[in-house]
Amino acid sequence: MTPRRLVQSICAALTLVAAVPAYAQREVVRYQEYPGSIIHLGNWVMKEKGFCEKQGLDCQTVLLASGPLAQQAAAAKSVDMIVSSMDVMLQAASKGNDLMVVGSMMTNNIYSLSVGAHVPQPNAAAGYGGNMKDLADKRIGVSARGSATEMYVKSLFAGAGVPSDKVTFIAVGGPPSAYAALQAKQVDAILSWDPVPALCEATKSCTVAVDMRKGQGPDDVKAMNGGFVVWQARREYVEKEAGKIEKFLRAQDEAFAWLRDPKNAAETLEIAKKYFKLGDVPNREQVIQQVVTETVGQYGAKLDRKVIDGFNQFLVKNKMIDKPLDVKRVVYSKAP
Repeated sequence: MTPRRLVQSICAALTLVAAVPAYAQREVVRYQEYPGSIIHLGNWVMKEKGFCEKQGLDCQTVLLASGPLAQQAAAAKSVDMIVSSMDVMLQAASKGNDLMVVGSMMTNNIYSLSVGAHVPQPNAAAGYGGNMKDLADKRIGVSARGSATEMYVKSLFAGAGVPSDKVTFIAVGGPPSAYAALQAKQVDAILSWDPVPALCEATKSCTVAVDMRKGQGPDDVKAMNGGFVVWQARREYVEKEAGKIEKFLRAQDEAFAWLRDPKNAAETLEIAKKYFKLGDVPNREQVIQQVVTETVGQYGAKLDRKVIDGFNQFLVKNKMIDKPLDVKRVVYSKAP
């Protein structure tokens, strides 16, 4: 081996040795994602653009299909941080699951009430109240019977002063199966979440009657805006690994800022398409673009503590928890 080749080999070996400790020093954070859900666009960017690595984290995704499954996994210590709407978290906490909110992901309510094109809407011009009047005796799809989505629909009727005793509630699951049920006219309306609103606009097969993402609806629903989809961890993890949590939230902040920069729009779409599989739908590109834009607009890392009062009142009123939960018990004191 020539002296020059020897020097090159030594330099390469030293570079490799130096790189190994740097990687080994990264702290592992295991966090939950709902498989293929667009709400995790920020998480995908955290990893793809190196924001986790910048914070010294090895971000590891754990795919879990529901909030209750994620709560069980957190209790079993097979995942560190989980995400769900605040109502799901508070119901678990009321039953003894020692979870704490550590930060926000999406500020406002993620749900919308969409009505099939086959349903007459003579009062649609009157807005929220008129739309609820048109649905007073219809079949409305919710994720599951007795779920928070059913309670939200009932609150929409009550807030509009419209009786809901003639409404038929039907379990239709998440967005894909809910949208399919609406298209097949098995239900007249659905309370669901993205990408349903974008699908309605692109296909004209349905219209959004009440968009709670935009603050539409009664006061008791609006009171839950300010920290709707939140990150959580078990109390023992929060007390032991507060530093990791803060690094994770900083990485999320950087991802949100990157997503909001217009010059990153094209790359954002490419990242979204890598993880978000919409399938064969009309105007697919338009739908993806709209879903991405709306998702980015919903992100917010700051948690308004007053939102706990709103959720407490809603959950107690609907007999989903026995009594209000203390904000100091369920929210990490250093949560943004």
